[in-house]
Amino acid sequence: MATHTTIRSWRALLVAGVILAGTCYVLFQDVIEGAPIGVGHVLTALALLIATAAGHQITPTWKAGRYALTLSMTVLAAGAIVYVGLMSGARNAEQTAGKAERIEAANAQRADILAERARAQETLDRARADIARECASGEGPRCRGRRATEAVYVNAVAGLDAKLGALAPQQTPNAGYARIAESIVLLPWFRSSAVADVEHALIMLLPWLAVLLAEFSVPAFLSLALGHAERSEIPLGTHIVPLEPSPVPPPPRRNRAEVIDWVRAFREKHGRDPQLPEVQRAFDGLPKTSAWRYRQAA
Repeated sequence: MATHTTIRSWRALLVAGVILAGTCYVLFQDVIEGAPIGVGHVLTALALLIATAAGHQITPTWKAGRYALTLSMTVLAAGAIVYVGLMSGARNAEQTAGKAERIEAANAQRADILAERARAQETLDRARADIARECASGEGPRCRGRRATEAVYVNAVAGLDAKLGALAPQQTPNAGYARIAESIVLLPWFRSSAVADVEHALIMLLPWLAVLLAEFSVPAFLSLALGHAERSEIPLGTHIVPLEPSPVPPPPRRNRAEVIDWVRAFREKHGRDPQLPEVQRAFDGLPKTSAWRYRQAA
């Protein structure tokens, strides 16, 4: 007997396909964006194939009594799922850390520009105070020199304002995790925990949890979507003789006197003649015409 795969649920197959496509996008996002394919990408693709194929073969090998092969398929599927999950989690963790680093770098750049602008504004204010003193008596050389100095600092402040305007708005790294952590510490079981500790735990664990759920759900939905059926293997050249349908045995013949006696007993008991279906039910296989004739003769 050979085993072949059947589709039991197209919906479950669609769900598994969507989850698998999302996992592939996470794993190969850098390749999609133009990065060269490396050894890690090839190993990850092989692990995806092993996880899907080995997970699907666990049930048929178990039913076939090949328990050593079932154990091998289970080990392969579990190892491949863990590997893919760890690789996906690593990619998610890298993206989370990279985003936080970019936000921190932008915030640090904004802080440096703000500090430089504050110094330039302070110098500009002193220059304007000097102008007020030097130009109070008229437009002399010293007054014109102070005004030139003022123009330099005005341009410097305007240039720093332009740099600030080109930067992204002020952001908080891992703001979403921070809000979740603030909500968690309000629960009775976590009131003694620090928000920073809970936030760090969330940053470390949530990316791995999401991908592991996705990886374990693919074999689960595939098991719902796909089934296994057995079929006989017929060697080539075998002559197949079609089976002739077995003849239907004729209904048993009823004795005319037996039916007439039954009709008379029925009439005495119920005060009426039996209906033809009642005669036929009493004598299984009795034709309707025979039941009518025997009833008439009773």
